[in-house]
Amino acid sequence: MRNIDKTVTCNVEFSGSAELKTGVRKNTINIPAQGDKLLLSAKNKFIAMHYTVTKISGTATHSAFTDLCFWRGHLYCCFREALNHISNDGHIAILKLDLKGNVLAKDTIREVSSDLRDPKLSVTPQNTLMLLAYQRTFGAMGKHLHSQPLVYQSTNGNSWSSRTTLGNKNWWLWRIRWHQQRHATSSKTQHQAFGFAYNRAANSVHLYSGDPVGSFHIHQPDVLSLEKHKLGYPNESDLFFSNNTAWAIVRRDADSCSAQLGYSNWPFKRWQWHDLGFYLGGPCMLPGDNGEVWLAGRIWQNQRFSTALLRLNLKDKQLRKITTLPSAGDNSYPGLVLHNKTLFMSYYSSHEDQKSQIYLAQFEVKDE
Repeated sequence: MRNIDKTVTCNVEFSGSAELKTGVRKNTINIPAQGDKLLLSAKNKFIAMHYTVTKISGTATHSAFTDLCFWRGHLYCCFREALNHISNDGHIAILKLDLKGNVLAKDTIREVSSDLRDPKLSVTPQNTLMLLAYQRTFGAMGKHLHSQPLVYQSTNGNSWSSRTTLGNKNWWLWRIRWHQQRHATSSKTQHQAFGFAYNRAANSVHLYSGDPVGSFHIHQPDVLSLEKHKLGYPNESDLFFSNNTAWAIVRRDADSCSAQLGYSNWPFKRWQWHDLGFYLGGPCMLPGDNGEVWLAGRIWQNQRFSTALLRLNLKDKQLRKITTLPSAGDNSYPGLVLHNKTLFMSYYSSHEDQKSQIYLAQFEVKDE
């Protein structure tokens, strides 16, 4: 299979500053009048200067909500295909790509009377590919019955296991990340999966941990919540581990709508949060060098939503924008992979023909 559209080549230069504002997650997006401004500096030692963007899928009526993973020499990109953004007919598509972005194969996962949403990929400690999704189940006359996180596994990237439920019904487990812990009294290493799950009615995020196909339960309740932290509607998230410290980013869609950066030391029971002062939708985070991380997601800039790549210094919390990707309208929900000095970024956007489609950006990462 080949890519279905031409590649756009871009050169990125840093702007000295930019304005990021906050937004509210509703059917109609409203921007709070007090939306914060954030100055983005151009100082950087690890800069992506040149990138290409290729459309890799656009055959479905609506394609959205991506993630990206590197496994056994190939990229795997997953996303939802459906009639529209909120329809109840969603299924999961998984593309296998080479490192030039060429599509080699496509698989799909469907469940009867269900809408499968927001798939995420990870590589297990057993070196299998795991896919997480959120199943919304419908009964007669399209009545919503319940929602449940699911996982699927693949040992070859071509076929997938039957579903395994995990977590709790109606708590949206957003992403799974793996942590390696060495026992203090032995040489054994324990691997655990962690992930944040949110519930809108509860205005809260719980941290879950365990084995996604075994025992996977609440590790710490109300890690971020309206009741405990006075911060409304925390939801989509990402996290990574640096030795025995966990770092997390959480989207919010109430009051100031500003994203929160959190960290916690093992055993990840007590969390501290820093208000980043800007809105970030569909956040994805990938560790870089020199105490910095790559961030990607949807920002509010120049009176519209767009998908951006950012860099964040974890020590001083300084943020800078690398670039805004070609994007408009319904867009964002990126995945990030760094491999051999190339940063790959999947995302969706409806800037072409007002149709939501899937794109792959490739950044050349160079030491300054």
